[in-house]
Amino acid sequence: MKKSLIGILLCGLSTSALASQSAGIFLGSPMSGVQYKHNDLRFSLGLDEFGFAVDKTFNLGTLTRDPQLNMGYTFVGAQYVDNRYDKLGIRSGIGLEVPVNQFELYGEVGPTLYMVEDVDVELEAAMGVRVRF
Repeated sequence: MKKSLIGILLCGLSTSALASQSAGIFLGSPMSGVQYKHNDLRFSLGLDEFGFAVDKTFNLGTLTRDPQLNMGYTFVGAQYVDNRYDKLGIRSGIGLEVPVNQFELYGEVGPTLYMVEDVDVELEAAMGVRVRF
């Protein structure tokens, strides 16, 4: 009986741990590519314009203690893009994530402060779809 209960608990824990991961594709500016999300960390790899980004996301519903804002999020992170010039920047923004069955549809917008070669601020956006697993 104890082994059965431990097995059920372990299955529940592994399912909840796996549910916090997703992977998918995104289209955006300055890069489009693939993305992997684990809990509140996102890793993006640009394929059309080579680049990568790492972001920490924050749920707006949790931040404001208002469950009506649970589909909204804000993020902060770093990004490197290789389009004519090597660009390294700090980015932030706000987005909306809509769960549909096993999928997550999302869109976001925010500024990026680039600091290599010259200092430049660009407004960037992305939209995509991820599959939860």
